[in-house]
Amino acid sequence: MLSWRSPGHPQAGGAEVLTHETLRRAVERGHDVTWFSAMWAGAAPTEVIDGIRIVRRGRQWTVHAQAWRWLRGRLGDFDIVVDQVNTLPFLTPAYVPREQRRLYIFQTAREYWWRQTRGLFRLAAPIGYLLEPWYLRAYRTTRAVTISASTRDELAALGLPPEQIAIIPMANTFTPLAELDEKPAGVRVVIVGRLEPAKHVEQGIAAFAVLQQRIPDARLDIVGSGTPEYRRRLEQEIAADGVHGVTFHGRVDEERKHELMRAAHLHVFTSHREGWGLTVTEAAALGTASVGYDVPGVRDSINDPTRLVARGDTTGLGELMCRLLEDPARFEAARRSAWEDARRLSYEATTDAFIEALGV
Repeated sequence: MLSWRSPGHPQAGGAEVLTHETLRRAVERGHDVTWFSAMWAGAAPTEVIDGIRIVRRGRQWTVHAQAWRWLRGRLGDFDIVVDQVNTLPFLTPAYVPREQRRLYIFQTAREYWWRQTRGLFRLAAPIGYLLEPWYLRAYRTTRAVTISASTRDELAALGLPPEQIAIIPMANTFTPLAELDEKPAGVRVVIVGRLEPAKHVEQGIAAFAVLQQRIPDARLDIVGSGTPEYRRRLEQEIAADGVHGVTFHGRVDEERKHELMRAAHLHVFTSHREGWGLTVTEAAALGTASVGYDVPGVRDSINDPTRLVARGDTTGLGELMCRLLEDPARFEAARRSAWEDARRLSYEATTDAFIEALGV
């Protein structure tokens, strides 16, 4: 497995959780697994985690070249080489035989190039945006694995044969609630994820402000850490707009995150593009429905068009929350539907589909 991040990386997210959970289960089923990824300050260059051999070289912007240097003399050691694309590809069609390589992609980057790159790297954003469709076309003869119909359709539009693109289901690392429980008094909304411009947290806050005009005592919990400059910007916007009742919890452990998600009446997810919204699935397993935008990945994980609005429509998103919270029957139906979706998922099934897609 070639990917830019591995367990423990400060910016690890849903992609790394999915990769870890499937790879460790592949080891349990008798497969020999190596995971190549980037270094970070304090990381070990090699270690074994849950039976997975971890090899780290380079940093975020050099790991792809380091992978080529490390792997080119070791191709004979592996039956399958998985090229996991997160914004930048490892370009394995240039040096790994077709039958040996697999493409593993959660989402296309598209507008992430403009939203997420910072500093001098922002100068490369136009190049990355223009090149992405072209370098993905290099994988037209490569068997592919993805996690949503949205991403499959985007890859097919770029020329990858849809019949060679397998979709594997996402899942949670914990057991969903056995029964739905009652929500606490008052109204609480939660936003969970990295505080990065690409997640558009400011739009979630703007939608909450619309809700708070109707329900003044509503509270918002923001869970996650990220760029300090971005958090300061969010705090400044909250103060300027007169929004109150907002708590930044920062990065918390899984138990605390689940407590906040379970206590919330709604989870707001304002990403403009995902492979799949893992926090949507987590919230659903804890009896909390999500609302968000009708965009790739988000529409797949929410799986209910009545809980989606057009991308960037923060007023519509706030009004949607109001309608759900002011109609008890609709509110309960939404959270039950989300919870039942989450209960059907498991990492055992995900691993079965992943291994089948790899053809091993």
